[in-house]
Amino acid sequence: MQLVVNDLSAKFPCQDLKTGQDMMKDFIDTYYLVKGVMDSDSILMDKDYRSFELAENYRMEHWLNDERVDIEQKRRFRRMLNQSRTFDSDEFEQEYQWKMEAEFHHNDLTSRSCQLAYEIDGVLISFLSDSYWKKAVVKGIYTYLDEEGEIIFEDASIPNVSCEDNAAIFCEEQEHILASQKKESIHSGMDIFMCRDEMFPNLIFCENALKQLQTEIGGTEAGQVYRRLLELQTVANEMGKKFDKEKLTHATPESKATLQQFEEEHKVMMPDGTRQVFSWHVRFTGGYGGRIFFEPRPEESKIYIGHIGKKLPTVKYH
Repeated sequence: MQLVVNDLSAKFPCQDLKTGQDMMKDFIDTYYLVKGVMDSDSILMDKDYRSFELAENYRMEHWLNDERVDIEQKRRFRRMLNQSRTFDSDEFEQEYQWKMEAEFHHNDLTSRSCQLAYEIDGVLISFLSDSYWKKAVVKGIYTYLDEEGEIIFEDASIPNVSCEDNAAIFCEEQEHILASQKKESIHSGMDIFMCRDEMFPNLIFCENALKQLQTEIGGTEAGQVYRRLLELQTVANEMGKKFDKEKLTHATPESKATLQQFEEEHKVMMPDGTRQVFSWHVRFTGGYGGRIFFEPRPEESKIYIGHIGKKLPTVKYH
């Protein structure tokens, strides 16, 4: 889980210098409040915030050299920038396998930041340019064209932090998850492998997924993989007679076109020795944009896990 700067909240220059300086303080304080419960210290930015006009005739370069600004705030800002990445780049798109093939609409506005945060299960960090951004969740409509050429509309919600109040709400929720993760000492895929029988009794791991846990899932991915598997375990345990994808974060099937062209790449050996096409998948991030492919079996109250690793080829990506 990563922080993404909310471009909708970045309304600069501010109406006056004090407003701009207060806004920077709130933003930096919020970052340091929540970064301890994130999977990564990295913050994803829509642009380079080293240089912009904070207030009229007062740029960030002035802020960084202003003796009236607390020196610790300036140090924290520099450290934050050192952990930042700008997502408007070819390098970022290749690493995260991210393309501008969808849109996120919030009220009458389109936001690339919201799109990215939604797609990678990230968290928005907003400037308090308006009290509106004190809300703990930003909602909107996620629109994309699927591989069959159909326009899909999804109701979407993204966690948002911008001040002490909503940061506290977010941290409390995450600390419950982290406590479970810490209890099991999850630092790598091998740790997940070792606790799988105890933590995921309703998940059946195929041999391919077990090998990937042991060899491909490192420290930067382990936390998110563990959380996604916990979600799948909860769904499997409560599944009843029907699999409900709405209970999972971004659970989607592959398109018919992809499965026709890349059927063999999506086949995995099941525990009984048969080969099964795996279509349903959820996302995780870390050192790369990954996927967990699974097959729900409501009649068994089980979910089979076939693949935990890099994105499989599709008609758009291979």
